[in-house]
Order: sequence, then structure tokens, then C-alpha cells
Amino acid sequence: MKKIKLLILILFIANFSYAQTTLMDSLIQKNYSTFKKNNNNAFEGKGWITLLDEISKNNSVLLGELHFTNEVPYFTNAIVNNIKFDNYILEIDPYTINTISTKIKSLSPTELDKFRNESGSALSFLQGEAEFDLFKNIVQQHIKLYGAEQISLFSDRLLLSELREQSKNAKAKEIYKQMIANSAAYDTKNNTTFYLFSEDCLAKMNTLSALNLSPNEKAQLEALKLSRELYLNRIHRLRIQYLKHLVLEKLPEWKDKKNLFKYGANHMPKGESLMEVFDIGNLVSNIEEANYRKSLHIMVFGKQEGETLADLGQYKSFLTVVKDDNWYAFDLSPLKQAISKKKLKVDDLELQRIIKGYDYLVFIPNMTKTAKTGKIDH
Repeated sequence: MKKIKLLILILFIANFSYAQTTLMDSLIQKNYSTFKKNNNNAFEGKGWITLLDEISKNNSVLLGELHFTNEVPYFTNAIVNNIKFDNYILEIDPYTINTISTKIKSLSPTELDKFRNESGSALSFLQGEAEFDLFKNIVQQHIKLYGAEQISLFSDRLLLSELREQSKNAKAKEIYKQMIANSAAYDTKNNTTFYLFSEDCLAKMNTLSALNLSPNEKAQLEALKLSRELYLNRIHRLRIQYLKHLVLEKLPEWKDKKNLFKYGANHMPKGESLMEVFDIGNLVSNIEEANYRKSLHIMVFGKQEGETLADLGQYKSFLTVVKDDNWYAFDLSPLKQAISKKKLKVDDLELQRIIKGYDYLVFIPNMTKTAKTGKIDH
């Protein structure tokens, strides 16, 4: 009797699982459209028209991406070339963003190339050729730029050099000079750690903080100290708090404007993030709702070099419809509704967060790594 009951239970679970998979597959197959690149650095197809329509209707658009690809900047470029945005908020610290945008505006093409080659990894994601071209296009379109991220380990010398140029304090200038030299020495003598982590760096930052400096200098030094703490102690929640603080700090400047946010896919869901915290995507979603508006959350992912569709098993139900090299736009709202009505159960927690946290999932069949300019530290 026990064996019969166990067999019935196994059959019930198997049938339930099959029914859930079938329902999910059916909803996906009914709610996707495709698009492809054309010869005008843009796209054509029903999926592209659908996405542009949705992007135009929402006050804030949040792109959750895979970093360092050629395709995501191409996609973003096509968006900003078709729809006017007031602000672009990205995953690089505000000081590096200001430095790079100033260089783009003030340097000749030859000087700009020299700056990029010398800066290398200090440019963070903008070291990538495709990302830099996107950023340059956004600068030239006079879209306001905001960085909301901690300072990168690789950006210390770039920022210290700028501080040295701008500082009015002679003693501070000398300390900045020493820090730049010491940081460079770390790169050549010890590639297992970073100057930002050293006691020398911390001591000199503390000495600088006690001097009579401009508010901008003091703010950058505090940001460097906080970044040091975040890296050394790996406090993910504090990092996210800092990111949200930076976004909120500029709220009066962007809340009534058309905004484009571009961060790693972990950060952009409107609910709980893929890293189990409430991130920038959730913050922006709540701000827009509080102002009786909407935000649009788009996750962009794809098959990277060396991968097969089988390697993306988590997205199996989505990939069953992929038959060609077109790009695929999946409308997630029907899946969301089925989950809310308890008709659909998604056991994979990360996939559930993606479905509930994003409005559209854009799949790119072939994602390629962008070339990088300049030296790569460490």
C-alpha cells in the first residue's frame, strides 16, 4: 500500500511539474517578438517597434546588462538615437564620469586617444571600445551624466591626478604627487594587491582630510575611503546603500525628467535584486510609482562566446523559441500575472526574481566581448 501511495505521489509531482513547464512554455511562445540589426546602426522588426513604444511611455528606463559586450552598447546607442533622454545614470563613480566627460569635451581626437591609452583600466567599463563610443555619443547629445557607484580599484591615480591639478593647497598637491608615485610603484612591484588597500594610502588620505581643502576634494577623499572599506570588507549591502544614496542625492535633478539607467542585471529588477537585496531598480520603481508614473525594466542577456544554448539552462523555456540569429524580446507580464494568480510556480528563485522584477527579457544569440583600450592593471 505504501509503495502505491508513493507511486501516486511521484506521478502527481511529475504531472504537476510537466503542467507547469507546459504553461510556462505556452505563455512564452505567445508573448515574444523578434528584431534584427539593420545597416543604419539600429534595428528593425516587430520586437524593436514594441520596445521603442514601451520605452517612450515610461519615465525611467532601466537596462540590466552583461558587462563588456559589443551588443549591449549597440542596443543602448540605438535607443538613445531614437528616443530623447534627459539623463543617463551608469555604474561608474561620479568623479571618474566627470573626468572622462570633461576630457571628451575638451581634448582633440589625438589627445583623447592618448588619454584613453594612458588611463586604461582606470576608465572602468568605459575602457571597452563599444562602451566608450556609446558614452561619447551620449556626451555629444548633451544628455546629463550621473555616476552612481563606488570608486574602482583601478581609478585611484586618475582621480588623484585630477585632484592634484585642481587643488589650491600646496601641501595637498605634494601629498597627491606622492600617492600617485606610490600607486604606480604598487603596479610594478606587487601585482597581488592594490595601493588603495595599503596603510600608506589610508594615512595620506587622513592627513589630506585634516587640511584646508575644497568641498569637492573632501568629498572625493571620503568616497575613496568608503570604497576602500567596501572592497576590504566586501560589504555588499553597504555598497548597495551607497549606490542608492548617490542616486537619491541627485533626485531633485532627475525625478521629473526622462532617465536611462544602465547597470549589471543584478541591480535593475523592480523587486528584490538577484543578489537578495533591494537595489537601485527597486528604488527607482518606487520613486516613479510615488509620482504616479512608471519605470520600464529590461534585462539584456545572451549566448556568450564559447557558450551553447544548453549552457543557459536556467532560461530553457525562453530558448525553445530561438530558431535563428534574430534578437528576441520576451514580454514577461503574462508570466508575472500567472505567478500572482498562483497558476504558475517557478522553483528557480533567481528566475522568479527576473520574471517578477523585469518587464522585458531581451535575448541576443551571439554576444561578443568588446575590445579594450590602453593598459590593463593587475
